[in-house]
Amino acid sequence: MAKQKILITGAAGFLGTKLRKVLGKDKIFSIIGTDLQPREEGIIKLDITDKEVVIKIFKEQRPNVVIHTAAMSDVDGCEDRKELAWKINVDGTKNIVEGCNAVDCTMLHISTDFVFDGERGNYTEHDTPNPLYYYAKTKYAGEQAVQDNCKDWIIVRPEVLYGFNGNNTERSFTVWAVQNLKEKKRIDVVNDQYSTPTLIDDIAHAIGVLIKKRKRGIWHVAGPDRLSRHDMAVALAEEFGLDKKLIIPITSEALKQKALRPRDSSLNTEKLKDNGIMMHGFREGVKMMREQMEEHKQ
Repeated sequence: MAKQKILITGAAGFLGTKLRKVLGKDKIFSIIGTDLQPREEGIIKLDITDKEVVIKIFKEQRPNVVIHTAAMSDVDGCEDRKELAWKINVDGTKNIVEGCNAVDCTMLHISTDFVFDGERGNYTEHDTPNPLYYYAKTKYAGEQAVQDNCKDWIIVRPEVLYGFNGNNTERSFTVWAVQNLKEKKRIDVVNDQYSTPTLIDDIAHAIGVLIKKRKRGIWHVAGPDRLSRHDMAVALAEEFGLDKKLIIPITSEALKQKALRPRDSSLNTEKLKDNGIMMHGFREGVKMMREQMEEHKQ
């Protein structure tokens, strides 16, 4: 069987890095990494807001599948820089759609649980999004651009990615919490926002399966456990043997975030399970993360 060429946008990011590692081990895939700021040799520089460059690189590389992870994902930053957020998350996504159509390849678009308003949680793929703030609105507009214009597409909605990714973990809540607790620093963590956190290794594996099985449509790819950030921090402290007393529960209101977060954006993943794709529970995932961190030190 001929190898499938997988082009990843945002390949130097948290998810992109893990995708390169996990999919790169599979003999059926040949990985092409692209990023606006390549931090490793072999990654191609790509500005997704430049349509001509996108199409040029896609025609040169001729991928079978493009996994579009590149985005402006700083939720509060999107409130401050709305024009840039739209340019990257919507116009950039439209450029990727055009690039995919130009070479007749499949587009796998990474979206977010934040497209939902969080009024009830346990959202399925059939529920209608209702984004609350600008980042979420741009991501939903990106989804619509893919569905309306791409010839062949998959949309994956993950939620609260966590895990260990070598030196590329600076944006992970879990690593941030562990590092601060190890330094015996107090951390304020919200106890009234609920989600289904997703181990980054699991989403990379799930994406590989979706590609191999030629699945299409919208997929919720998230962990099985509905937790608050405070629940997550306590589980981390217990697994790593750290002081739980340093974890201070606070409300979302006390955190004073610029962008209003959904109260409960937990995702229903029955469709994923029905297709034989299983995800680790949070405590299992945290154990894997701890083991990977220990191996990395050696």
